[in-house]
Amino acid sequence: MKKFLIAAALVALTVPAVAGSEPAERAGAKVGAYNNYFAPKKITVGRGTKVTWVIRQGVHNIRGGGTNSPTLSKGRTYSKKYKRRGTFGYVCTLHPGMKGKVVVR
Repeated sequence: MKKFLIAAALVALTVPAVAGSEPAERAGAKVGAYNNYFAPKKITVGRGTKVTWVIRQGVHNIRGGGTNSPTLSKGRTYSKKYKRRGTFGYVCTLHPGMKGKVVVR
């Protein structure tokens, strides 16, 4: 019994705990907004995930699929937490054809 306890204690000391870790899909996901496109164009996440759009170039907004951001300039972000399953399309109304999709499983 003593050997088992000592071995368990050594394992506990050598295996670091991951404090505050979450499943990857709940930790958050990012989408970049560039001159005339979102990257990635389609993102798949789990329920409860917060998706953050990061404006990398120009000025954009994110509208549709439950999102309604203000107009944002380079370096600004907009986030939305997806609580239900489904497919949610969005666009930048400032740039025709600039669209993306969030798929929530």
